[in-house]
Amino acid sequence: QQEMNPHERTDNILFQMTQELGKGPEGLLDAVFGFLFRRTDFFYLAEPGAKMGFPPNYASNMVYHFYKTYQDAHNKRYPPPPDLEEKWKKFQKEQEEKKKQEKEEAKKPQPSGAKIEEIHESKPISEVKEEVAKDSPAEKKEQPKKEEKPEKMKDEIPPAEIPEKMKEISTYNGDKTERYSWSQGVFDVTAQVKLPVGTKANMLDVLMTASKLRIKLKKSQEILVEGEFCEKIKVDDSLWSVHDKQYLVLDLQKAQELIWKSFLKGDKEIDTKKVDNSKKLEEFDLETQGHLQKVLYEQNRKLNGLPTTDEMEKEELMKKLKGMKNSPFYEGDKEFTPQMPEMKNNQLFSAEYVKQ
Repeated sequence: QQEMNPHERTDNILFQMTQELGKGPEGLLDAVFGFLFRRTDFFYLAEPGAKMGFPPNYASNMVYHFYKTYQDAHNKRYPPPPDLEEKWKKFQKEQEEKKKQEKEEAKKPQPSGAKIEEIHESKPISEVKEEVAKDSPAEKKEQPKKEEKPEKMKDEIPPAEIPEKMKEISTYNGDKTERYSWSQGVFDVTAQVKLPVGTKANMLDVLMTASKLRIKLKKSQEILVEGEFCEKIKVDDSLWSVHDKQYLVLDLQKAQELIWKSFLKGDKEIDTKKVDNSKKLEEFDLETQGHLQKVLYEQNRKLNGLPTTDEMEKEELMKKLKGMKNSPFYEGDKEFTPQMPEMKNNQLFSAEYVKQ
């Protein structure tokens, strides 16, 4: 089986998110920056030397950097017309002039209607009554039938229907039951409950505590899901929302970094040995990230046959001690040369350092 391209996997996840949010790129950007606001120190302005947050303007410059990178890549693939900016300036100017003309026209006094002129003409009263009867509301009610709006709509392309499977969340590290689907990460659990089509958030009664969950329809009092969580959650950091008026999605934060055997106690359990509980480097706190980066750096030096940072520091310290007269390691101008171990009577003696 061919492995999925990392970009393709990410694109599929973000595409599904965009569909569920239902607001296009604006909804996706709002969700991303909302996540950075709620769960990270992205917007935190750090003081000099602080580990949390970024210096002023660093985060905004970071965002603009990635925007500019992909905007330039797009323009390279699809070069825009050279006079595009001039066209937009011209169009905006025309729109402003058009609005000014409409405002001036609205300020002008409106001429009297033709009906009033006709009534003032010397016509018999019977003829005037017939003309008024023709313009009566009863006759006007039938006029909309003459409009052919449905024929104009025939050429329009109907909106593409999203396949039912694309609307369902991933069951990665989780499972699917008759009532819901669920997945989990190291820190969180996501669950999706099927609702009657057309259900809105205000039509639901959702009770969520640290250990229990109940989802009920207000009108019929039908309980859709009820039970006790496999492990406790952080209620203040957890939330729920209704998607497409047919799914309720729960985003729960685990109280402890434990692998859940099931979403609700008593339901079908998964094999926790097969669960991927590895963490990404950025999921650790800043202090731990720094420690792990140092460990990886040292391992990389060892693989390349280079001394580690500790070994380099010890070597530098020994050089200083050998140059100090009061040090027991003082050697002056003499050098010590290590000799290979000698074999005497088939016995191995330790290496001796003999002065030259």
